[in-house]
This record gives sequence, structure tokens and C-alpha cells, in this order.
Amino acid sequence: MGPPSSALVLHSSIDKDPSTSPQGCSGISISTDWILTHGAALGPIIDKSPAISSFVMNMVPGELTTVPRELASELKFRIYRDLETDDLRSSSIKEHHGEIVAAWRCSLLKKTFDEFFKTWNFPKSSEFDRLLRSVFLLIRIYDPEPIVETSVEQALSCLLDQAPRNLIRGSSVEIESTPFGNPVFIDSIACGVISNVVGDGDCVIMTDAYAFPGGEGGPVYVIPSNGKRRVISGMVIAPLSWCRGEWVDYTFAANLAPCVLNILRKRNSPCSPIIDREYYEDTDVVLDKGVVLVRCGINWGTGVLVHKNTGTFLTCSHVVAEAPEREISIVMRPDKPNLRVRARLVYRTPKNQPYDVAVLRVNPQHMDPSVRSIRLSHAPILKGELVVSVGFPFSSSIRPTVSGGVVSKSMNCALLTTCCAQSGTSGGPIVSRTTGDMLGMVVCNVLSSDGTVLYPRMSLAVPAATLSGPLREYLRTDNPDVLRDFTCNDAVVHKIWNFHPFLPAKL
Repeated sequence: MGPPSSALVLHSSIDKDPSTSPQGCSGISISTDWILTHGAALGPIIDKSPAISSFVMNMVPGELTTVPRELASELKFRIYRDLETDDLRSSSIKEHHGEIVAAWRCSLLKKTFDEFFKTWNFPKSSEFDRLLRSVFLLIRIYDPEPIVETSVEQALSCLLDQAPRNLIRGSSVEIESTPFGNPVFIDSIACGVISNVVGDGDCVIMTDAYAFPGGEGGPVYVIPSNGKRRVISGMVIAPLSWCRGEWVDYTFAANLAPCVLNILRKRNSPCSPIIDREYYEDTDVVLDKGVVLVRCGINWGTGVLVHKNTGTFLTCSHVVAEAPEREISIVMRPDKPNLRVRARLVYRTPKNQPYDVAVLRVNPQHMDPSVRSIRLSHAPILKGELVVSVGFPFSSSIRPTVSGGVVSKSMNCALLTTCCAQSGTSGGPIVSRTTGDMLGMVVCNVLSSDGTVLYPRMSLAVPAATLSGPLREYLRTDNPDVLRDFTCNDAVVHKIWNFHPFLPAKL
């Protein structure tokens, strides 16, 4: 069997009524005769068929269920696969006919959506939509041409053998899907990084690679840094979502290794990561050892350890806005969120003043021995430089989340990047993917002037050069008065940070 590839899945109801607009989704061709796709493929028809809705509602989580033959006529699909050709300017789309013959509700995904995503909102939130989010569908292709037939267990076992067990945050990924289920867009590519892995058994991949409605069921591949072929790792399950009323600019995918392993009940044999860890181990040290969660009252943000011996941290002033009335605490171990260390506020800039910086101190004796300081860069920051942002959006109980991007614009007083900055990321570092040094500290994203549109991919950060001077002097003298240089009264700088006169920055 060849490597898994993308497919377009269209319900055959269009054959009965050609005037009907095709409502399809994506899928993964896991063998010549099997397509794995997401429960979203049943979205357009489940509320129209009592038999299908009853079948889905009665599925037992964690069990592979065979579809009753009496449902076969309602579960026929047309499958489109883009065949590779020697001419890079053209493609050859082949149509197949198939039907859903088996399905399962993933118990890992069900628990994760019931608990971790309980307070989240998704575009479709009916009872059926909620049921389908944790459902995998297996479509058998019936082709007039002779093919080597495989059982569903064989196809899933082959898929499991290819899926990596250990996904590393910051790894490059690629989503291949059909946006809006439109054949014009078949096998469209979106690139990003693995931002986080969350949920029961790490069953959900969070990535900053774009996906669109209709992309559900599409494959997510990890791209090895050694340039070898991409490796299947996930399947898109939620391209759009909102958290606490804020649009989430991340895509969620099922992590295929635990999800398929769970249904096959196979023993998890040792498997080496498919990524060259030489770079990513260094990155993981930066992500988890130098980045902390900062809590103040009911709010949280991100902090950066800049000097371990003195227990000195940087974060944003607005993260600790409720101090001193509310206590500031720091969580140094994301795996132990209840282990908090009290922090003292040394200095913060006044509200809505550039550069929105706060300096915190922790008793060095209370420092976790595993934490490490992040090194501030002294090199010029170049436009187009590859970077990642690190922070704690959405939840304070998981590891730091990563978003990849580039430096869009570098100024003496501000750094503009395309990294995704959601609420909770404030105070987190912008890190060079080349050196691992901190280039800046995330402060805000951008909100439209009428307050209706948020732009998470336009994030503003304080440059490392602006931070290093006052910080270095403070560490030398232990005099907090020198930190007043973090408050800027320059009118030009104020206009830049407020995007005057067009778009205001959201602090």
C-alpha cells in the first residue's frame, strides 16, 4: 500500500438531484480500496434519515461498528482522488464509487470534547453535530478495475504503522484537503507547525496551519526536517472554533496514532520519532523550561524567565493589572498547575502605555531546578526571519502552545510578526527558529477600529533590544527605578503602538 493521500468525499444525493450543490468533505485514502474520513461527511444527511441518526446515536464508543446492509443505499459516496502526473501544470482527477461500511466513535475524542472543549463553541452545535465530532467513517471503494482487496483491520493497521507516536511541538506540518468540499480546490495545501497536543491520550493535535469548512477528514502530515517524505499524523476534525467568545485561529485534528491504536486495541510497540530531534530538543528546552504561566486574580498570561539566579521574570503589564490587590503567582511546571510560586511585582508600566512591560521576582529558593533562562538576542532582527511564539492561550492546564510565523516588520520600538497571538499569549517570547534566542515579547494582536474583527495573525511584540537595556541595568544595580525606561512617552512610539490613525492595538 502506498502512503496515505487526500481525497474528496461527496454524498451521492447529488446524483438524484443534479441541481443540488455538492456538499462534501475531505478524506484520507489509506489504501486503494479504503477511505478514512470524519463524521462531518454525514452532516448534510443525518437529520434527514431516522435510520442513519439512530445508527450514529447507538454507536458504542471505542467499538468498530459494521453498518447494517439496509443503510447501504443511503450511505453511498463518490470519491475523487487527484492522481499524480508527470506534468506539474495539470492533474488527473479519478472518480470512484463507494459506501460507508464501518464506523467508530472514538472514546478518546468523545471524552476530550465533553471535558476539555466543554466551554468552546463550534460553527455547528446541534446534537447531531456534537455526536459526529468524535466519529470516524470507513468508506469501501468498489472499483470495476481489479484491485488487491484488504480488510478494514489491515488498512487501519497499515495506517497505524505509519503514524508517529511522538509528536513534537514546533514540527512543520502540512494539511491537504478540499476547502468547502469544492472539487476546484481538491488537494489544496496549508502549512504550519504542531502548536500543541491535548486531550485524553494526546488525541487532539492543535496546529496553526489553516483549514476551512469542508477540510474535515483531510490528512495532516508531519514534514521531517531532513527533507524526507511527509508522514501521516492526523485528520482534520474542527477547522473553526471560538473560545470564551474569541475566534480561535487554530485547526484541530485527530491524532491518528492514539485514535487508531485505541480502536484496534493493539499493543503500543516502541517507535522512534520521525523528526530529527537535534534542533527540536533545543526548542523544547526553550518552550518548557523558560516559559511560565503567570496568574493574577482570575486572569492569566505568559511569562519569561530572564535571570534564574535572581528569579527575575518578564511579562506584560496588563497581565498583572489586578496587582497588588490580587496576588501574582507563577506556575513553572505545566504538568503540575497547582504548584504555584508567589511572585513580587517589581515594576510595571502604566495602563495602555508602551511598552506594556512588567518585571516580577520570585524567591530564588523557590525556583524549580528544571527551569532555564531564555537568552535575549542582541543581533539585528531581519524582516522575513522565521520565528515561533510561545504562550498559554485557551487553557492554563496544558503545555505552552507554539505558533510559527515570520517577522513582518522590524522597528526600533516594535516587532510585527505573523505568529498567532490569542488571549493568554501576552508576555510570551518570540523566538528565532535559527538561534533559539528571544527576539521580542508578545504584547497584543490587532482589533479593527469598530471592535468587531480580531486579527490574531498580526501580533505586536516589544523588541529584545528595547528590553535588554533597562533589564541589564536593573540586574546590575538591583535598583527598580531604572525600569522606568520601560515606560515610553515618545509621541511617535505611541502612534506606532496604537496603529494610529487606522487600527488600534488590543492590549
